[in-house]
Amino acid sequence: MTAAASCPQLNARSNSRDTMKASVFITLTLPVLVFGAAPTDSTQDGDLPQSGYLPTHNLDPGLIPNWAVRWRSTYNTNEVFYAKPLVHTPPGSSSELVVTVSNQNIVRVVDGQTGKLVKARKLDPPFLASDTSCSDMPNTVGITGTPYIDTARGTMYFFAKGYKNGASSGGLSKGQYKMYVVKLPDLTDVAGFPVIMDGHQAVNDRNRTFTGGVALQRPGLVSIGDSIIAGFGSHCDFFNYTGMVLSISKTTGAVNTLYALMSGHGTRGAAVWQSGMALAADGNRVFFATGNGFGGGVNRNGKPASGKAPISTLQESVVSLAVGSGGTLGFLDYFQPTDYESLDSHDQDLGVSGVSLLDSTVFKTRQGSSIAVVGGKSGKVYLLDANDLGGFGNAPGGGDKVLQTIQTASVSGVASYPREGGYVYFVSANGPLSCYKYSATNASGTYLAFAGQSKGTYKGRVVPTITSLGGKAGTGVVWFTDPAVGLVAHHAVPVNGKLQEIPLPTTGRVTKMHRPVFGNGRVYTTIGNTVIGVGP
Repeated sequence: MTAAASCPQLNARSNSRDTMKASVFITLTLPVLVFGAAPTDSTQDGDLPQSGYLPTHNLDPGLIPNWAVRWRSTYNTNEVFYAKPLVHTPPGSSSELVVTVSNQNIVRVVDGQTGKLVKARKLDPPFLASDTSCSDMPNTVGITGTPYIDTARGTMYFFAKGYKNGASSGGLSKGQYKMYVVKLPDLTDVAGFPVIMDGHQAVNDRNRTFTGGVALQRPGLVSIGDSIIAGFGSHCDFFNYTGMVLSISKTTGAVNTLYALMSGHGTRGAAVWQSGMALAADGNRVFFATGNGFGGGVNRNGKPASGKAPISTLQESVVSLAVGSGGTLGFLDYFQPTDYESLDSHDQDLGVSGVSLLDSTVFKTRQGSSIAVVGGKSGKVYLLDANDLGGFGNAPGGGDKVLQTIQTASVSGVASYPREGGYVYFVSANGPLSCYKYSATNASGTYLAFAGQSKGTYKGRVVPTITSLGGKAGTGVVWFTDPAVGLVAHHAVPVNGKLQEIPLPTTGRVTKMHRPVFGNGRVYTTIGNTVIGVGP
């Protein structure tokens, strides 16, 4: 009997329950391991600044209507891929590899063209959802944040939640997070890893420590220099938790900085979850948005406050941290809307959306500064000066110091297209795909003007992504994966106020809060325990 046949729960089309011990491997035919990167790979969630624009995947909109679903690989009962797949093509291999991680702490490598399993590894047993008292992620909570692939090293980084000493249960107090670094494609550990996160203290409040049972690592990871940057929240805003951002060395696994977003007595919250969007990076800066806070805030007196002065209660905020040469994190700037207390009390967290940094060669303020965009559950989409986020109440009359506010319904992510004049897109809850045209010379003083929308409406909870055929005019495509409709695509530039839909094969309902992942002329997505490959 082959290894693959003896371990069916790691293979496609198996419905058996997870009964294997930690660190079980399956090996089929492996391509030669040579470090490198193909321009068509997807090595993290989206692009580094989270602009949402990906021009290097050989996607011609004229050919897309002829596509088909090329393969579906279904795995374990109750298995879910909350993290997006990644695409990695080692030089010397004729096939790109699709890498997935799941809530059952299983890592797989499959052939992108056929869906055939190349490698699989089972880590420690996953944390049980019943120990969180939260139904958002049922059954198990293992790996939930999208990993990062370092193509120069041939390694992948991710966080996995389980129990101390590799136990299969134990309650909240026995929960534990580990950061893994594995080699691709064989999934073996890099020496010195995994490392345990629990017990580290926040640099800005030594009373705040990392507690694995309470924490949830949801956003995609980002790499700056030799550091991995990760955001953490909790489960359903339960427990006495603190939103945190962590910087850890890619080489040694040492924690450079753990930065608490709520500090001081009687406060908690400010999760960094962002519907799974990765933190945005711009040089040595990282940007993110936070969720609900509890216990008030230092700005509750309503007095204007500079964004450049650090505060101890950063709930419902857009925050920028500096990443030092050694990976240390330091406060830079923040924006907190003046209605943040109302957002807190009505569960309208700003941090349902990540931050998108727009291409500054196209999208810029009248003073030449770069622009950041963020949505939220309240339906407000904020345009911010990325170099001066705005602080609290600094507009005339004590309002929000922002470049522009667009009112819509709940938005889980924003994307941009920096060609053909520049456009910004989002899908509001139970609404259409909306498109706004950029201009720094609008008579109204705004930067974005409504340009068009889709004919159809969508459930939302999506993060759009835009591709083009190497930046060629007329080839822009806006993609998203709607939980109710499936994979959706439209031409990026509206015609007479309408975004024209591009016919696609039916994928069926897909995982919420995802976005399509692209390879070389192919698209990958997930639904529950199934991974799907779509292409020519």
